[in-house]
Amino acid sequence: FFGRDGQSEQLITKLGATRFLAVVGTSGSGKSSLVRAGLMPSLLGGFMTSAGSNWRIAVMRPGNDPIGNLARVLNAPDVFGSDVTENAELQTVLAEATLHRGSRGLVDAVRQSVIGENENLLVVVDQFEEIFRFVRVSEEKEYRDEAAAFVKLLLEAVRQREVPIYVVLTMRSDYLGDCSQFWGLPEAINES
Repeated sequence: FFGRDGQSEQLITKLGATRFLAVVGTSGSGKSSLVRAGLMPSLLGGFMTSAGSNWRIAVMRPGNDPIGNLARVLNAPDVFGSDVTENAELQTVLAEATLHRGSRGLVDAVRQSVIGENENLLVVVDQFEEIFRFVRVSEEKEYRDEAAAFVKLLLEAVRQREVPIYVVLTMRSDYLGDCSQFWGLPEAINES
């Protein structure tokens, strides 16, 4: 990560303008390190002046259950979840049901979690390319539909302006062409 301060500043500027950021590069090029060691500390330090320094950060990987994994990270104790195991399990189930309701599911889930007035949510989807492997491996239509629903959740969350939600993806560059499987994703990546 050493020597990438300028890149962190560029990420903050772009994220502040679009609320969506795709960090794309070859395998092993330091995409995750740039986000975790550069962008996230800068946000917590208040370097995005338009948003302040109060951030809840949910870091996830899509895996084989992208919406379920999103519900779990949103309900981690350091994001919106409870420290009490029984409450956390119930919150996760409710959040997942909310996420499945429609394209504004992430916005609704954050509203139900009662985000503070001056707080922001950053959703980091590390190794976003897993979503494409998930689609390729799944022959069943329901899995392809879930991947598309997951992408819609992320894109709709950054389009709206009622709740301060920001999304950062890290993705290997050899998967860029696969983005065309999802409506709106190539355009969002190009802008970011």
